[in-house]
Amino acid sequence: MSGITIALLLIYAVVFGGGSVLLILQSMRKKKSPAGGDQKTVKNQDGFGSRLGFILSTVGLAVGVGAMWRFPMMCAQWGGGAFVLAFVVICIVIVIPAGWAEISFGRKFKKGPVGALNAVAGKTGKGLGYIMGGTSLGLFAYYPAIMAIILCYIFKSFGGIDYAQNAQAVYDATNDNRPVIYILVVAVILLVAFVSLRGIQKGIEKICKILLPLLFLILIAITIRICLIPGIAEGIEFYIRPDWAQLANPQMWAAAAGMALFAVGLGPACLLAYGRYVDDDMDIATDFITVNVVQLTICLISGFVVIPAVVAFGLDPFIGKGLLFVSLPTVFATIPGGSIFLILFFIALMFAGISSSLNQVEIPVQALMDEEGFGMSRKKAVLTCVVIAVLIAIPCVWNDAFFAVFDNVIGNIMYTFDAAALAIVLAWKVGAKTVREEWYLPTSAVKWGRPIDYMYKYVAVICLVYFTITAVISLF
Repeated sequence: MSGITIALLLIYAVVFGGGSVLLILQSMRKKKSPAGGDQKTVKNQDGFGSRLGFILSTVGLAVGVGAMWRFPMMCAQWGGGAFVLAFVVICIVIVIPAGWAEISFGRKFKKGPVGALNAVAGKTGKGLGYIMGGTSLGLFAYYPAIMAIILCYIFKSFGGIDYAQNAQAVYDATNDNRPVIYILVVAVILLVAFVSLRGIQKGIEKICKILLPLLFLILIAITIRICLIPGIAEGIEFYIRPDWAQLANPQMWAAAAGMALFAVGLGPACLLAYGRYVDDDMDIATDFITVNVVQLTICLISGFVVIPAVVAFGLDPFIGKGLLFVSLPTVFATIPGGSIFLILFFIALMFAGISSSLNQVEIPVQALMDEEGFGMSRKKAVLTCVVIAVLIAIPCVWNDAFFAVFDNVIGNIMYTFDAAALAIVLAWKVGAKTVREEWYLPTSAVKWGRPIDYMYKYVAVICLVYFTITAVISLF
């Protein structure tokens, strides 16, 4: 392993790993007012019980199966460290100002997407809120299809199946058993709905406080085991060392931007939904930076778990779902104790999937609960979403072509459209300066200046519109 690669590895470990720990520890400290006395907490009804609960829940909404699977694959495809650098830049320039605005928007109006957007944009905003709720409901409907396959692999792995013989055949047999997959999809949907019925503090926050630390510990344990594989240095260098030529590739930047939106949940009112339950004294600016650093750390670790091992064994890191269900099982099947670590990895993926699904259902639930909309109770809203999701899941499970198209429309086109539309409303109609000075700056430990307004109003909005247009063009 070259000296440059080792240096970069140490930098990643210190900046992202150490930064995550320090920021989380800071979030656990009791907040003080500028005068030095204890700042009174204005509690939201059914709001987050603590800053740490908000941070872990927000990380949980972003770090799902998609992020843990897509990031390693895209990082390898687009130049390793170069992609990471682009990813970090976009998270700073685009994601941070847009995320601050979205969370503080929810806190300002204490409403879901329909009610909040109706307050600032009338009927147009109300319609946009329903579109965002529909996008998230679509994610909630097809996302469990991947989780169902993961569950099958967990059961198979406990049964002692030998992936080394023919991992592709195992995947094909699992994927072709559609009735079992659909039953598991319905089970996942019902499990997420049950947690959602308990509300934010007793349901979503409580679960994320358990799942996210376990996810992190499992990934660390697997990473240590990966580093002990003979010949792993070549794989680490492939993953870590940048291909600087890729920095001049606009397609790489577009891919990094799409991944950044997906990884932090910046899209169909995901952050707005949690912002609704944020206390009035919470430091949104600092806490969202913590969320950004933590999700970056988990993405990097996920890449470290997958890519070096796959490359070291001479397998293809660019084979889509096969990366999780073919290549990785093949690797773990050939190393001592690999079956245990493979089970742990699939369990970690399941934890990530459940935590992100909780947010996906929360957005349409809030849209149905808003007084400006249907004004449903949480129970009726959750049950309505469950029925719709179970029905939409039928073609997603039984028709692979439909799944692919639905994934592209919901996960790419509608995701970026929602992010762009919300940014336009907040940055231009409401005003980036108003959002900064009146919505999140008063409770921020760091007083961010006017350059943030320009980043949000011009750079972020223009880039989000561009990504939306690019996603639409990709259909043709």
